[in-house]
Amino acid sequence: EALFGHVELLKEGRLFLFPHLYSKGLLAAWKEPCIVFCPDWNLRHSTAVHLLRRWHADKRNLLVLEQGVDAELALKPFMPVAIQVLECSFLSGIKVRKVNPLLSVLKPKLVLFPEDLKSRCPSKEDAPWSYLYYSKGKTIEIPNTREDFEVGLPTDVAFGLQPRQLDKAIAVARLRAKLHLSKGQYVLVAPKDQSDESNRQLLHWGAVDAGRLLSALQEKGIECAFPADDDDGPAGCERSILITSPGEALVKMAPEKTVIYCDDESTTRLIYDALSSVCNGI
Repeated sequence: EALFGHVELLKEGRLFLFPHLYSKGLLAAWKEPCIVFCPDWNLRHSTAVHLLRRWHADKRNLLVLEQGVDAELALKPFMPVAIQVLECSFLSGIKVRKVNPLLSVLKPKLVLFPEDLKSRCPSKEDAPWSYLYYSKGKTIEIPNTREDFEVGLPTDVAFGLQPRQLDKAIAVARLRAKLHLSKGQYVLVAPKDQSDESNRQLLHWGAVDAGRLLSALQEKGIECAFPADDDDGPAGCERSILITSPGEALVKMAPEKTVIYCDDESTTRLIYDALSSVCNGI
């Protein structure tokens, strides 16, 4: 037995399913009068718009809307209209005995189920999915089952990236874009008027080698040295560089961060340039 009644209608050729209005199969099977089911209840996009433009001026046609939808507002772009409008409530659901067979087909990781139906449809002990039960007026916390997700990137944007190699398997690049969700897929959309970001501040990563930074600072004419009490201890310990000219400053390096203490802007810029030369950055 089919889980849903419309499956039999599809098999008998009494119901047709098409992805969009201009499908070849739809154009071949199209006959009027007909009944069309459209998910666009607000009548503002997709198939419903095209069909209403075709049918709105004929009083022999009927538009059935979900009860509670403002029909006058929904039809405003198509005024004047002669089409008849009927508002009714659409009851949807599934028989309790068909819940577990449906879940066996879908194989979800998590199922949200009404608390008041818990006793009528007990969960299977050997089910590979877990249940969360909800009730009206009660907030529940839903765990995130995905640790990561794939993101699409337009070809022209991808070719404009300048990645830097981290290791043999990973390269990183910097991009200013917005994350969009389109047809169930995440896409990074970069603005068309990308400003010149050649002078933007770099993002750095990795631990700083104190010896290399000291040499880089001295190459820029900065007078600096390790403090007298600073010894080259084991890897992972905090180290410092004391700067006396052209301005006083202190650079502290730890495995998780590097901090520059300086009141003079020009000296800070010199230190930052030296730091950038010994670090990976994008």
